[in-house]
Amino acid sequence: MPNVGRSAVFVVVLALGLAGCGADPAVPAPSSPTTSAPAGIMAACPSQGAEEFTAPVAGGSPVSGVQLGDAGRAVVLSYEWGGSPCDWSDVATELVARGYRVALWEYGTLTGLDRIKELQAVVDQVRAAGATEVVLAGGSVGGCVSMIGGSMITPAVSGVAVLSCASWYDVEHRLPTTPLAAKLRVPALYLAGDGDSLPIAEVRKDFAVVPAKDKKLVVVAGSTGHGVELLDGTEAAVAKPALFAFLDRVTR
Repeated sequence: MPNVGRSAVFVVVLALGLAGCGADPAVPAPSSPTTSAPAGIMAACPSQGAEEFTAPVAGGSPVSGVQLGDAGRAVVLSYEWGGSPCDWSDVATELVARGYRVALWEYGTLTGLDRIKELQAVVDQVRAAGATEVVLAGGSVGGCVSMIGGSMITPAVSGVAVLSCASWYDVEHRLPTTPLAAKLRVPALYLAGDGDSLPIAEVRKDFAVVPAKDKKLVVVAGSTGHGVELLDGTEAAVAKPALFAFLDRVTR
């Protein structure tokens, strides 16, 4: 969605509570990361210091991505429908500067809940490379993938940041997100603009059923931003500090 019609920004923050684990998508052992230059859609992403990887996926095609940084705490970023991993490049660069390892990756051939097998493969790569704490973050469909992964990735991740995901997930399957949010027990941050085409009431509905003891909803008022757009422009003054504070806290 284009960044238009944004007004002065203020924020409504809601915090609540409850905790737990998740299911177990079987995946093969991760392959060793390569050091060649990123190819395909990943070639447009920042390549300085990037280490390309290809991860085998159970029941699907291998997925490709890049890792930046070499810290023990990591963030796996998942992008919006119709977008690109590179849309998160600026955020990735900033996270590396803040002491994180970051993985950007390209969706493969799986859809629906099976896509979490791809995310599992990426998390396995990041852990094999030395990450000891992993947080999932993403926008729109990537936010939904991160949210669902929060209850399915094993071992459990340290937390999830969900930007602009609610109502339904996956254009092919249109899975209702509320029952999936009800399984999320790891620390969770929800971010959304109240002027987004995604009704804020749907975001609040999903957030309300999240059973995690550590959860927080940040609503950027007057914002039409969707997904990673919330981390740019005037929205960033609210959304970015909330995201960074969450990441710092759950990866201590």
